[in-house]
Amino acid sequence: MKTYLYTIILLALLMISGQSLQAQQKINLKQAIEMAIENNPGIKAKQSQIKQAQAKNNQVKSSFLPQVNILSKYFYANNLPNFYPLLGKAIPVMDQSGPTGEQVILHPMAPYPDLSRDVLTMDLNTIYPIYTGHKRENALKLTEQLKKAYAKNIDDSKASLSYNVKQAYYNYLMLNAVINVYQEVLKQLNDHLKLAKEAYKEGIRSEFDVINFESKIEEFKAKIIDLKGKRAVVSAALSRLIGLPDGQKAEFEGDIKRFFKEENTHHLDINKLYNGNHKLAFLSEMQKVLDYKKEIQKAAKLPVVFAFGNYHIYHGKDFPPFDKTWRNGYAVGLGLKMNIFDGNKSKYQVDEIRAKQEELENYKDGLKLKLDIDYQKTREAINSLLAQKKAHQTHLKVAEKAYEIAQTAYKNGVITNIELNGAHLQVSKIKVQILKIEKDILTQKAYLKFLAGQIF
Repeated sequence: MKTYLYTIILLALLMISGQSLQAQQKINLKQAIEMAIENNPGIKAKQSQIKQAQAKNNQVKSSFLPQVNILSKYFYANNLPNFYPLLGKAIPVMDQSGPTGEQVILHPMAPYPDLSRDVLTMDLNTIYPIYTGHKRENALKLTEQLKKAYAKNIDDSKASLSYNVKQAYYNYLMLNAVINVYQEVLKQLNDHLKLAKEAYKEGIRSEFDVINFESKIEEFKAKIIDLKGKRAVVSAALSRLIGLPDGQKAEFEGDIKRFFKEENTHHLDINKLYNGNHKLAFLSEMQKVLDYKKEIQKAAKLPVVFAFGNYHIYHGKDFPPFDKTWRNGYAVGLGLKMNIFDGNKSKYQVDEIRAKQEELENYKDGLKLKLDIDYQKTREAINSLLAQKKAHQTHLKVAEKAYEIAQTAYKNGVITNIELNGAHLQVSKIKVQILKIEKDILTQKAYLKFLAGQIF
């Protein structure tokens, strides 16, 4: 019985452990960007635009095929008695000068005026445009170009989303690194506390030193708890951004310093931004779409030549020889349709399209100006941050040397614990500042990549 109970407990623990492992997922930056793109509802909505453009493309392709339709009618009729009051009577034949002296017997449309009758007709019609002024060809190119434009619009959304993911990801890694710095400080403070307690027992140091170190330890514990809370908030926001299911936890991998060393945007100049920016590309593709639309409108004045055919089936007693015989026949031919004058409507439509193209060109010029300004500002910000980092690295060397001297001086009783803590905290403060600068540089470089249309 005990063995059975232990087996159940062991299986339960394994299941809980398995669920825990399944819930925790390690994700790197590339995976986070890919997940965000895959799960983003805005991008999914824009992808449906490509499907719509493809559907329009298929509709245009169908115009290259013959159009066939069937029109069939069946009706039942009944001539009421006495509907023809002169039925069966002789009536005079008239011409332009008056009665001819001849007479005819009046008959109704059908030979059986007082009987019911049914009639069935069926027409099979076929129309095939032979020449449309290249409307179909340009419409096909328009829909293909529209797909390319929508694809560029999606790429712009992907690049923007990637930038947002990188911002959150770098912030998460920076908080990780700062927590590590503070934990290292906490470890050293505990070492100092141990030394202070030993010195207090030997009568070298006062109780104040012990209390002061204990106070600093609690202060840094509170800072670490606060930073972990901020990291949890960033992690939750990042998990939501990449579309993780509710309840599923993730551990985001990476080191802020490794990313800083590997990140390189020196190859990006303003021309590469112009060539890679998806918004500019989208506007250019839309201008091409309007080119084809303009050609379609111009073709409104050109003739349309089409072939047509008709196959007719008739069955009834409405026409001579008033019998029930099935009859059929066909007709084929060519047709021509041409707009002679439409009040210059097509001309004004072309003018409207040209105005829209000019508008897009102006948008492109404005966007290029903005790109130029953003590029210069971002480059200046990166250079400024690099200079700050270099200065802080020099300060760090000085601070670490000062802390090393302070440790020796404190052990020899030359300085107080306050001075030792001051030297120690200065080192950690500079390290945190460097981490924040590196995070800001990475964010600025990510923005440059976004402007250049780069996703990863």
